[in-house]
Amino acid sequence: MSQALRRLSTATYRLTWWKLALALLAALLLYLCFPPADLGPLVWLALVPFFFSLTQVRPAAGALLGLVFGTCFILLYASYMLTYGVVGCVAIALFQGAFFALAGAAAAACNRCSDPLLRALGMAGAWTLAEFLRGSIGGLGFTLGDLGYTQHDQLPLLQTASIVGHYGLGFVIALLNSALTQAVLGVVPGVFLRPAGDPKAFAQRAARTVVSVYIVLFLLYFWGAAVMRADGTEETPPISVAAVQGSVPVEEQVTALDVKRSLDAYLQLSRTIPDETRLIVWPETAVPAALNMTPGMMAQIRETAVKKDAYLLAGGAERGESGETFNTLYFISPEGQDLDLYRKVLLVPFGEYVPQRERFPFLAKFAVRKFDFSPGDAHKILPAGDLRIGPLICFEALFPHVVRNLTRMGAQVLVFATSDEWAAGTPEVAQHSYTAPLRAVESRRYVIRAATWGISSIISPYGRVIADVPLYHPGVAWADVHARDQLSTYHRIGDLPLVVFCFAVWLATVLACPRTKAPAPKEG
Repeated sequence: MSQALRRLSTATYRLTWWKLALALLAALLLYLCFPPADLGPLVWLALVPFFFSLTQVRPAAGALLGLVFGTCFILLYASYMLTYGVVGCVAIALFQGAFFALAGAAAAACNRCSDPLLRALGMAGAWTLAEFLRGSIGGLGFTLGDLGYTQHDQLPLLQTASIVGHYGLGFVIALLNSALTQAVLGVVPGVFLRPAGDPKAFAQRAARTVVSVYIVLFLLYFWGAAVMRADGTEETPPISVAAVQGSVPVEEQVTALDVKRSLDAYLQLSRTIPDETRLIVWPETAVPAALNMTPGMMAQIRETAVKKDAYLLAGGAERGESGETFNTLYFISPEGQDLDLYRKVLLVPFGEYVPQRERFPFLAKFAVRKFDFSPGDAHKILPAGDLRIGPLICFEALFPHVVRNLTRMGAQVLVFATSDEWAAGTPEVAQHSYTAPLRAVESRRYVIRAATWGISSIISPYGRVIADVPLYHPGVAWADVHARDQLSTYHRIGDLPLVVFCFAVWLATVLACPRTKAPAPKEG
């Protein structure tokens, strides 16, 4: 390589304004794929600008591009985090951006591979591994903003999640984006970093890669459409259930009037439920008070269960014997007996507790409330006669592995009780709501989602919303569900096969890179 070409190659590798601009453009496009715009089909090409910028840099610069892309995307997507203040919001965005930085570095490491198919697989694998890590770090995990959630209303494609989960669906989306990126790299004119070899042959192979991915995508779509013909065909008797949505405004500092108004709203709405209903679900903190300390309120809730002759799950706080506070679902029988409690296990950092509050007191300034909730001991199954219920509260339903554990414990139907009161009026409410169809398909279980502000819904095992209450409206959603025992493929095998596959294709791509200095840029 001549000295002039070497200088040109080095200059082309540099992090320039147009590469940053492409990353920022991709962040904006990806943001538009989620509520409030909710342009889900756009996601199939939204990442191309970002992936293209990664083909033009070394891994270190790829990490920086990923950090810029991820931080800006989270700032747009989760602007409601300003509830925590500007500093807290930026800190959250930077923390989440670090996972996109990891994806950027890993994807850029694939650049010298000359096989477009391997490059596409390697980049998609890097992205999916980063998504998986982002959602698998315990209490700091986060899955909102993952690619799979953009397809919440594309039901044929959504069926893929029953085999590989929402991470696997995200891999398919990332794969098409990375394949399109290779095709663009093969035909775009100008001086760009390209793999060594014949540019025309690379462009032809890249085009074949895109066609191959589209064939796979169409096959998945038609397979999903065929599978959905079983939706509504059940072997077990129907069970009538209802989800109640109060949409009652509550002051930041909860007053006795707020508590009374909330309880009255849920009692009144529950009276409108059809008499054949066997299970009634109120949302998380439907009554914003420690219900075990208010016997009069509990008596009214028990009376509702008796009058409707139904099992009732009611969300409220609970004061422990040692003064701790739990976020609890109270489980009441049709006879008005207190059957059990479910205490939320996975708490929201800074929303429900401050990590290391005693050691780092300054962190308390970023908390939503002045006290910490205490976590429950373990997830559990609540038996309602012959029906085994798997309850989760709010944040917990974002994690596929938690739902998987419940079905493996024997849950036949899933209940998600949630409150987005703190984010009312923001896109977060819809963003959170649209994760539920993924959990239904992944588990092949009916999901009963009761939310304080919406969207309360009953969802079939194929992701179809069969009853709902509109966003911010008070009302009741009721429908028939069926007990299901068979585990989906995804709940049998989990995420490990996908993680191993993604790492293997990424490693194969990196190992396929020549062990020589990077080629000079070539004219398109």
